[in-house]
Amino acid sequence: MVMPSIIPQQQSSIQSQQIAVPQEVPVSADELYATYLQEERVKNVISQISPDNQLLDIQWRIKGYVKNPLTQQWEKVGGDETKEISPLLVSRFISYLSSLLNQNVTLSNLSGPEINSIMNLVIEWTIDDLRSNSTIYNIGNDYSERTRVCHILWNNVFTAMKRALNGMESRRIFRALSVTENMGQTPNKRGLLDYLKVWK
Repeated sequence: MVMPSIIPQQQSSIQSQQIAVPQEVPVSADELYATYLQEERVKNVISQISPDNQLLDIQWRIKGYVKNPLTQQWEKVGGDETKEISPLLVSRFISYLSSLLNQNVTLSNLSGPEINSIMNLVIEWTIDDLRSNSTIYNIGNDYSERTRVCHILWNNVFTAMKRALNGMESRRIFRALSVTENMGQTPNKRGLLDYLKVWK
């Protein structure tokens, strides 16, 4: 007894399934270019708020350098006659800041009181360290220099803490990642940059 072949039926069902698959809408060159530009802008924004880049900027600023917006090179404020700050101070402070300026902090979920507690610890440590090691750091009783260094540190730590307030940054990043694949396909949908905006 010969069993009937089921191969033709399988082929017909496969063909019907292939016909049912919707065809992809072709994307124009303008849409591809717009998506590329948007992705480049996002990369630029993310690189500016990257903890590693922030630490590098802080390191140069503590040393008394400013970034030339035209050449993108770090230049000494006041020229060569300005004394160099102690490398020990720079290394100690950058080491301390690296425990705060990282993705674990900025993508965490911190409350207002928690941020205030962290800031109190940072302020206490920097003041105590500068007071105890002023001679080693070669800044003596130069209180304006102490204040300058403290403000550079505190401002950067505080802004990083604010990004973690109530998990604000982590929610923006995760929402942005969820729409990355659909960017530029539907004009009514929000783009990746929109999800990174605080005021939206």
